[in-house]
Amino acid sequence: MKLFVLAVLAACCCLQGHATETYTEDLLLVPLPADGKVLLQFEFEMRRPQDNGTFAYNYHLFPRQLGEIARRYGVAHLDLAFTQGTWRETRWGPAPTTAQGIGAEVVAQLADTADADAQWAGLTSALSGVFCASLNFVDSQSTTRPRLAASAGGTLWHAHLPRENVCTENLTPWIKQLPCQAQSGLGALLNPHRLFDMHFHSMAVSLESNASDLSYRQRLSVVLDAQGTRLSLRDLVGRVLAGPCAAASRSTLRIAASTDIQINPPADHTYLSSDTRHVQVYDLQQHPHMEDIDVVYNAEMVQALPMASIAAHRYVTGHGGGGSSGGIETILTNRRNTPVTVAYFDTLPWYLRMYLHTLKVHTTDSDGHTGLLKPTHMLFTPAVDRGRPAVLELALELPPLSRSVLRYDFDKGFLKYSEHPPDANRGFNIAPAVITYQLAANGTGADRPLFCTAGSACTVRVHTEPALASLPTPDFSMPYNVITFTSTILALFFGRIFNLLTRDFAVLAPGNRKAAS
Repeated sequence: MKLFVLAVLAACCCLQGHATETYTEDLLLVPLPADGKVLLQFEFEMRRPQDNGTFAYNYHLFPRQLGEIARRYGVAHLDLAFTQGTWRETRWGPAPTTAQGIGAEVVAQLADTADADAQWAGLTSALSGVFCASLNFVDSQSTTRPRLAASAGGTLWHAHLPRENVCTENLTPWIKQLPCQAQSGLGALLNPHRLFDMHFHSMAVSLESNASDLSYRQRLSVVLDAQGTRLSLRDLVGRVLAGPCAAASRSTLRIAASTDIQINPPADHTYLSSDTRHVQVYDLQQHPHMEDIDVVYNAEMVQALPMASIAAHRYVTGHGGGGSSGGIETILTNRRNTPVTVAYFDTLPWYLRMYLHTLKVHTTDSDGHTGLLKPTHMLFTPAVDRGRPAVLELALELPPLSRSVLRYDFDKGFLKYSEHPPDANRGFNIAPAVITYQLAANGTGADRPLFCTAGSACTVRVHTEPALASLPTPDFSMPYNVITFTSTILALFFGRIFNLLTRDFAVLAPGNRKAAS
């Protein structure tokens, strides 16, 4: 009897600790203009209070492995994104918050410790195991420490692996972190066979730790083909809703369109977003038996949304692999009527030796006047051969309605034959540059990311396209030619010597030749 009472009391204590954890799930469906595509953006968020006492290691909804990673490595903020495909801003409008550069990108703010390098290496190795990714290949040659974008309270670490591919091996552990996984709620719509048959795919997680609580947010953005002018969840992802997740305090499905659409069953309510889109909202907890929706719209009537304020594109200049030099050209466009202060962050691998004295920024205003644009702040970290990349950070104030061109030159280094990838003639990947600017609480809807809270300030990050640099490539066929040539000579030499050593030579008289034959 005493054991039973103790067990009940322990269960009550655990439930009291777990009751403070919350979980919400949202799905946004957006018909895209121009080419009949549809954007699906999932967002799952879990929160738990910070507790250093009895319930510090008791987890109910929050993923325990992420909580222990945050505690062990002193993570104040973490962003991890896996992206495949390119977001076409000119066709689809402003990019979602998860539209990072192609590949895998890790950004973390860690507490300052004596063994900071070991902390960063341990964090990337732990994330590599959790998400079945190749983040364990993050080393000193791909790691940088941005300073302009860093905030007080720790060191900001950044790494990008442009060659990292996204596949179901990454999605499976991502789904398992959800309280209901793929059994119910919006997680039941995560069908890998359809989600990877897409034009754009970005899967991201965000971990935030402060003195009061610990929050973990999972986002998934995919661009799929629409089957005609009718949309349904079954046609898009091959699955239907299986009821709301019992652990969710909020479960909503939203449909945003710039034109009138017909939806069956009717939505619970409609509101007008900051970017003038009509958003139809379903509360799935009020519709536990709803399996699918039927959306009828005219793809030709879908209006293009206003372009974002800042656009960035980057190119590699110079000759091909035979050239010993080249350059980088980045075009920054400010579409606002007011100046915008941006932070430009760019990295180059050590074998592309940047010349800082060649850096120039020219800007052209709306009247066609061209002049030099001086950075308000600049930080440059030179590269170390086989040690660290070169890092360039600039604070620029872009004039209104202007087009600014940033250029610098570099020399191409020579690599050892063992340092070339298997497809060396394809070129070497260069991580995209990142442009960051602040969006005020009253900012325009075109700048505001899809899940950025209205009425609050937001940080907008714009990624350029990744680039390919061709380096002098050795003739990898020469070892094969040498081996075959040497083997042929050895075979002829060995056969001749072997015959000489093994044959028995005898002198025969002229009359005994027929008998000997």
